[in-house]
Amino acid sequence: MNNLQLTRIGTTTKLLTVIFCAFLITSCAETSIVVMESSVEQLKNLDDYDKDGVIEAREKCANTVLGATIDNYGCGRQTPSIEPLNVDIKFANNSYVIPSSAYGKIKELAEFLEKHQELNVVIEGHTSMVGDGDLNQALSDNRANAVAFVLVNDFNLSEQRVSSVGYGFERLEEEGDTPEAHAINRRIMAELTHTKHVDDMLWTIYTVEQTL
Repeated sequence: MNNLQLTRIGTTTKLLTVIFCAFLITSCAETSIVVMESSVEQLKNLDDYDKDGVIEAREKCANTVLGATIDNYGCGRQTPSIEPLNVDIKFANNSYVIPSSAYGKIKELAEFLEKHQELNVVIEGHTSMVGDGDLNQALSDNRANAVAFVLVNDFNLSEQRVSSVGYGFERLEEEGDTPEAHAINRRIMAELTHTKHVDDMLWTIYTVEQTL
């Protein structure tokens, strides 16, 4: 290879080097520069402390029952349920005088009502089947009124929370025409009622098994 050829090869190599460098510079000049923004501060509380599927930022009813049906604000849906509690007081034949032995039961009833202001009481008067219907109806009314009177006047319960009703011998507790059956039927039933709200639970694949 002579000097002329070597000179041509050297010139060509230099030219290619210049072109390659120019290409690199142009490519770098056209590449956009990405500027990283600072992280966004999370202002809302996304925790779900009571595990009901509603984040704390939206929660309005904390500590809902796990598995209950809830709305968008974490508040459970409830169904009212009436629950009775009975107190039994016995009377002598053809009498609406409250026996002395019954005052302890009436006191317990009054104290229970005092502790549970959400409760109301219905005093129910009942009789045996001795005598005619009108006499027993009046007797049952008087028995119920006598107990209601003691609750209001001796134990200072509000009249709005105490009511009375007589059933005569319409609702016998013991069938039969015996002294024992008549004694059982001459009675007062004090029915306490209040509305208890029961949580509606979500339907799951296990619901059927739980109700069996």
